[in-house]
Amino acid sequence: MVAVVARLVQPTAAELADVAAVFDQYRCHYGQPVVAGQTLDWLTRHAGSGLLTVFTACLDGQLAGMATTVVVPASLRLGCFWQLRDLYVVPGARRRGAGRALVSAAAAAAAAAGAIRLSVQTEPANSAALQLYQASGFIRVED
Repeated sequence: MVAVVARLVQPTAAELADVAAVFDQYRCHYGQPVVAGQTLDWLTRHAGSGLLTVFTACLDGQLAGMATTVVVPASLRLGCFWQLRDLYVVPGARRRGAGRALVSAAAAAAAAAGAIRLSVQTEPANSAALQLYQASGFIRVED
């Protein structure tokens, strides 16, 4: 069963260390080099300042995936919208509901915060992500 930890508003060092390990897998997936401690430092700085909100999904007690969101001012509407920046599910946990749970948790948190909308950006060739986002109610916008 997938359990999503509510957004980690002020994550502990241990929680961020676990997320950093999964985040490094995500970065490797996109061809980025991993330097020991660099991701944890980045996550600690951005989550600690409130710029980044971290969500986690656990499967059978193990961290199965993570997602991050940022708040973006919407000046014309004098409000804000949320952007789902990163979402990654470890290969062994895919197709078991972790991605859906992460999107759902981010959407619920955005709605509870009064966000005007939740947006996401992904590569056009990322068919798995496109399917997940479409099934979650996102509308595809070209360009």
